[in-house]
Amino acid sequence: MHAEVVVEDPRNDSAARAFALATPEAAVVVAAALSGPVGGCGHGVDWFLRRLGVHLLARLTDRPDRGIAECLADTIAETAALHGARCDLAHDATPAASVVACRVLERDVQYLVLGPGVVLLHHDRGPTSRMTGPDGPLAAARARPSVAAHASTGASRVRALTGASLTTDATRNPGARITLTF
Repeated sequence: MHAEVVVEDPRNDSAARAFALATPEAAVVVAAALSGPVGGCGHGVDWFLRRLGVHLLARLTDRPDRGIAECLADTIAETAALHGARCDLAHDATPAASVVACRVLERDVQYLVLGPGVVLLHHDRGPTSRMTGPDGPLAAARARPSVAAHASTGASRVRALTGASLTTDATRNPGARITLTF
């Protein structure tokens, strides 16, 4: 798998805060899901996005026995534990993120979308498949691991694909995107 990662500079647009990274086995894009001020947490959005992204990539690559949504749930729990007692994770303005991820396991590409985002699967033969995330109050990663169960997930055979594209917001210029070639 070859990955091309593009992240827009958040200094140009504070709503475009995003983090993306990839390995030969997995790719993760996370972006701020709230455009207003952050409350309840002194760490900030950028800290939250980096921790969530790095931990999810680690879980996707070192836990092939866990489903992709289970890896996200584990990641949310790990990231919440890093906040410590000084942060009020129940606050309405606690950092939240949309999450788009995929990983290659043996013959399959597994993918996940939580919140505004999209995975495009480029098929060897036939049209491109599009997977979007759920809408609503449970459509962002915060401090509750149970939200991972609301993510849209799926899988496709690697041999049937030429590539995939992951973005955190399909409705505007994405803050980050990853293009994969298989």
